[in-house]
Amino acid sequence: MHQVQRVLFKAALIRYPKGNDLSKGRTMRKTLPLLLCATLAVTGCARVSDSKLNPLNWFGASRSAPLNATDELRPLVPANRATKVVDSRGAIETVATLSVEKTPDGALIRATGIASTQGQFNAQLVPVSNEGGTLTLAFRIQAAAGSTGVNDARSREVTVARFLSFDELSDVKTIVVQGATNARSTSR
Repeated sequence: MHQVQRVLFKAALIRYPKGNDLSKGRTMRKTLPLLLCATLAVTGCARVSDSKLNPLNWFGASRSAPLNATDELRPLVPANRATKVVDSRGAIETVATLSVEKTPDGALIRATGIASTQGQFNAQLVPVSNEGGTLTLAFRIQAAAGSTGVNDARSREVTVARFLSFDELSDVKTIVVQGATNARSTSR
């Protein structure tokens, strides 16, 4: 029995050709510690991805915010201009998602909303106010002419984005996007 075990043990060994440096086992002694160090270094990367040092974590996940219906919308054109343009677009029915993505020159605010009917177009995030570190944007959309159907929510999704430079974001702590029935916010 002892001889059978010795034969099986010798068969399981990996043998290198004689005269080769690998046959002396030196490479394995160097490779194993390096492999262990690399494994520990990679597992440490998870802590950096969750920290505030990572620019992708500067704004957290969006959450539902109360809708303040008493705010009056400012006109798109200042009062001292000769021509005035009236924005006849209405608010999107529901704001479904809100995200802020860092870019080299600022941030991209992206919101997805669900329209009340199909065929709505000309969507835009319109600034409403920027007070007390809170930037409020209205999700505006143009209704289609004539009657349009109401299908599943996925077919009525509209995504719109707005770029803000670092100068525009300098005093902003919270971003709120308002729809007709709800609002979503995200903060630093």
